[in-house]
Amino acid sequence: MPPDFMDMKRMLEYIIPVQGLSLGKHQYVFEIGESFLQHFSELEVEHGHVTVDVTMVRESNLIDFSFRLNGELELPCDRCLDLFNCPVSGEFRLILKYGEAYDEISDEVVVIPAQESRIDLSQYFYEYINLMIPLQKMHPDDDQGNSTCNREMLDRLNEILRKEEDPRWDSLKDIELD
Repeated sequence: MPPDFMDMKRMLEYIIPVQGLSLGKHQYVFEIGESFLQHFSELEVEHGHVTVDVTMVRESNLIDFSFRLNGELELPCDRCLDLFNCPVSGEFRLILKYGEAYDEISDEVVVIPAQESRIDLSQYFYEYINLMIPLQKMHPDDDQGNSTCNREMLDRLNEILRKEEDPRWDSLKDIELD
């Protein structure tokens, strides 16, 4: 099978059929793993696991989603470049209103065509995971407050900073990276 078909098949598990679904509250649990993370290569995350608990309230003119995400992602450290496991969690809300055509009113409110029979949540999951990745990705400190980064890499960086002869970098020479 062509790879595009396989990718599409993998993403089918994140689609909720809404046509014929009764009004009221519905609960779903989605597991996000390697295949999902590799499908969205822009995340720069290939390994990890995130559980998404979804509460969906279907009304006659809208669908109200509440998402609770918890998991762990393997990220490259900005300081030493080694991979580390970063816990992630977050809560998000999405309201889908029925209308004539697709329109994104805000981050939380989207208009979908009234005849829409299924909702693909994969793009929303991608966006929520992206929002949970910290801006500064670094190994956490140990119980004594010491960096758990790759010591050899930190020593090399400190050595390079001390040897640098460019006067523009003089103010950075005294910075310790641990």
